Amino acid sequence: MEISRISEHLRQHHYCHDRHIRALIDIAPGEQESFRAYWSNLVRDDAFKDYTHRERRILRYRRLPCGELEMDRNAEYTSSVVYPVNYRQGTNTLSYAEDGFIAHPVLQQLLAVDMAVIGAQLDECGYCIDIHQFRVKADNEASSPTTSGIHQDGLDWVFMHFIDAHNTMAVKSEVFATQSPDSCLLNVTMAQFLETVVIDDRLVYHRAGDVRQVAARQPAWRDLLLVGFRRQATDEKALTR
Repeated sequence: MEISRISEHLRQHHYCHDRHIRALIDIAPGEQESFRAYWSNLVRDDAFKDYTHRERRILRYRRLPCGELEMDRNAEYTSSVVYPVNYRQGTNTLSYAEDGFIAHPVLQQLLAVDMAVIGAQLDECGYCIDIHQFRVKADNEASSPTTSGIHQDGLDWVFMHFIDAHNTMAVKSEVFATQSPDSCLLNVTMAQFLETVVIDDRLVYHRAGDVRQVAARQPAWRDLLLVGFRRQATDEKALTR
């Protein structure tokens, strides 16, 4: 699907699923493997340790009103919403992304594609861009929740890019019109590298299934890259002046 068609579907339906975003990126031999390798060095997210086994790193940018990107090295992440699960609320001090990941051609091209998809909807205010590497892992025949049920994240747009999975049963990614399970708009199992679901987080809800092992004696994991766009608040703008 071309960028213009993804943008139009997102504008009309508030979500879009595309299996072939990788076709929009020039991936040299070996770059897919080297990009995936960065998910092997993530750090356990202690704030959610009583709810799920999730490993994570964060990369942050600010999109200035002029359109330029400025890196934000602040690794303290505070969600604007509260999730109805057992986790430590408040500021979560995360591990920052590795330098090689930040500079990787796949990431930089993918971020450019994401920005092009929503480019026509971006206004002239600043935006915070939070990029999360996630690995949800299951072992010892226990399941690990991927998300906190049907929810929104308090963002403007969220891109969910599939990276890889190992020894996992099918994990459904779903989009809903409301918090009711009966309002499902999309139900897919992402399996291809960079297969993507993008949502307007202000207007629809989403959920993903648990990670469960296929072979009980081997750990299972599912790797995802989330790119979230959020309009920069007035007080945040003042801090960057």
